[in-house]
Amino acid sequence: MLNSAETSGYNPLLDIDTSFAAYLNARTRSYKDHIVGGMIDYAFDADFSIKQKITSFSAWSKVYKTLISKDIPNKVKRLFQSTDVAGSLKHPEIYEIVQVCAERLQISVPTVYVRNAPEKYEIYSVYADGTEPCIVITTGLIDTCSKEELRFLVGRECGHIQNNHCIFNMAAPYFGINLLEEAEDIGYEKGSSVKQIAGTISEWIKLSDITGDRAGIICMNSPQDYPNTAVSLYNKGVFSFYGKGSIDLNDFLSQYEILHVTPARSIRISKDCSAIYRRLFSGMEFLSCELLYNWRSDLNKADIHTVNKQALEIRCEIILDAAKGGV
Repeated sequence: MLNSAETSGYNPLLDIDTSFAAYLNARTRSYKDHIVGGMIDYAFDADFSIKQKITSFSAWSKVYKTLISKDIPNKVKRLFQSTDVAGSLKHPEIYEIVQVCAERLQISVPTVYVRNAPEKYEIYSVYADGTEPCIVITTGLIDTCSKEELRFLVGRECGHIQNNHCIFNMAAPYFGINLLEEAEDIGYEKGSSVKQIAGTISEWIKLSDITGDRAGIICMNSPQDYPNTAVSLYNKGVFSFYGKGSIDLNDFLSQYEILHVTPARSIRISKDCSAIYRRLFSGMEFLSCELLYNWRSDLNKADIHTVNKQALEIRCEIILDAAKGGV
């Protein structure tokens, strides 16, 4: 028997909104489920608090306005003119990876600009108010990395976009900080506002890397492969801000095995422990946090004892502060 809708010629399927705007609205609602206290739930708490501190400096306002109105729009324009835009026909492999990462982090897919630089291993993101987000990557990095390494790196940049890191990273050169070189003491007069903000940004960069690494881990096909991936990337010279060197994977895993079973109140890290080791230890801690599995419900956590965000942050703050006495 026909119902009234069928007899009247009315099709109820026409009531379903299939527009792109409706799709974005649906994704935004999902995205909001992961916002706690004005920040993304996986973000490192110390990263958020230091960003707030940076914006309070008087020197910040002028730099911010210059970046928003001039530098970033001009940079994006130059990128469009001098690089290839990744898509289904050009650089389809990296285009597919950014789609996967954006899906897993529930953000709009950023544009990916591929720069022809076979000898350079660089990737960074650009985003600010009034500018569409984009990721810039060199051919050298694409050619030298595995797909899982690229998922981690692209996921990190998607995380930087999601957590509003890009504007702070782009401000760094204004204060004498080169993100592609190991951090050094900034050569300004002691006590000056410029030196103060430069020191704070240098400090923040390492905290923001903890957030970025968590985003990268969320985007990996196999997050438990994070230690192999991160150590491999460091040994290739990708994380140059932390200096150049080589990490023995077995030695790193042996050290972390001891750390992982140590209660937070008993954690003791040598002052000689490098910044890159502390960063990687912090990334390992995220592998057993319930937040990872909230973002990636497709992962099997049957054999993993998970901890909550509060426990994660306590351990990471101790790991990162132990060598320098506090953030």
